[in-house]
Amino acid sequence: MSLLIKNGRVVDPKNNIDKKLDIYIEKWKIAKIGKALKVKAKKTIDAEGLVVTPGLIDMQVHLREPGREDRETIETGSKAALAGGVTSIVCMPNVTPIADNQTVIEFITKRSRELDLVNVYPTGAITKDQEGKRLAEINEVKKSGAIAVTDDGADVQHEGVLKRAMQYCNTCDILLMSHCETENLTEGGCMHEGWVSTQMGVPGTAAVSEDMAVYKNILLAEETGARLHLLHNSTAGAMRAIREAKKRGSKNITAEVTVQHFSLSDEECLGYNTNAKMYPPLRSDDHIKAVIKAIQDDTIDAFTTDHAPHIEPDKLLPFQDAAMGFVGLETSFASMNTYLVKPGHVDFSHGLKKMTQGPAEILRLDKGHLSIWADADIAIFDLNKKWTVDEKKFFSKGKNSPYIGKELTGKVLFTIVGGKVKYQKGKIVE
Repeated sequence: MSLLIKNGRVVDPKNNIDKKLDIYIEKWKIAKIGKALKVKAKKTIDAEGLVVTPGLIDMQVHLREPGREDRETIETGSKAALAGGVTSIVCMPNVTPIADNQTVIEFITKRSRELDLVNVYPTGAITKDQEGKRLAEINEVKKSGAIAVTDDGADVQHEGVLKRAMQYCNTCDILLMSHCETENLTEGGCMHEGWVSTQMGVPGTAAVSEDMAVYKNILLAEETGARLHLLHNSTAGAMRAIREAKKRGSKNITAEVTVQHFSLSDEECLGYNTNAKMYPPLRSDDHIKAVIKAIQDDTIDAFTTDHAPHIEPDKLLPFQDAAMGFVGLETSFASMNTYLVKPGHVDFSHGLKKMTQGPAEILRLDKGHLSIWADADIAIFDLNKKWTVDEKKFFSKGKNSPYIGKELTGKVLFTIVGGKVKYQKGKIVE
């Protein structure tokens, strides 16, 4: 298989490239990059007027399989990724049974290889059954293919257990990804505690619940030397804590924000819109401004979606009872482009870095760049394409999204994984 992508604007943050170039792919690798390449290829894509980038990497995705295939499967989640220009996904361990053992990790790895759609990297749980009490077999899940461990969806509340987990992860040299929440301060809150929650008359979660947990995780990581990645940060206090840690020289600590936490506010919840109910909750404008500032000064290393598909009955409930989370793989790039780049908060390369080079470096993957002989994982976007989000067109089984009906700018036209075109202009290429 050989493929030539010609006349595109190639943007590769890692190699500091932003110019019109051709890319020639041979045997699943990038063989040549240059101007007006004279090569023969079995397939040619004319990318005139389009942007060619490394395939996107999403570090926080819920695929639901095994156990809740009614919500999502590895196949439908992978197809949703392709429809968003995402070529590599890291899936969370909160499946059924919990991925705290070799068997579940090996199942996910085997199934994703059989499908051959995107690169799927499973994670294992930090504690048995994600209960926060006893450490899981961390070294065993690493050996079976887990790229990291996390109790995502639940913070390890017992500081002693978390410290031991970090010490063990340091010994095993595996990344620990932490969901930061102080459960005693959450107190049944179902959205951000503020003026909007007061108007709606529903219990809110104070931002300090996240702030305290972020500080706890940072201090323990500094104490143990473990590689710590802080998941879906959303508060001004979290941004401050992470910035302070990096200024102290804490090189083993990285952090992400989800695209929704710089693009949407808690006002999306008005009208008891359960599609806007998630954790961490959408925050007020002052927190959004702090998140954007942290992106601008590189306090934040990566963007994710926390893609969380649910069946319709789980969202068609009173706001306090409805499930938390929404699907984001198919809207993440457009959200970044629409709410971060178009308003001028950052330039395109800066935003793209958080979805390619940044995640790859955190995960220690040789992905997220367009170097010669790199894996040919590539996305081709129309940056000026305006489109309205329609859940009926999602490849994901989940139809729950706060972006439904919103006009976004930026659309993937081609997604290439391992040199093979897997998605082309709205269709999965079998």
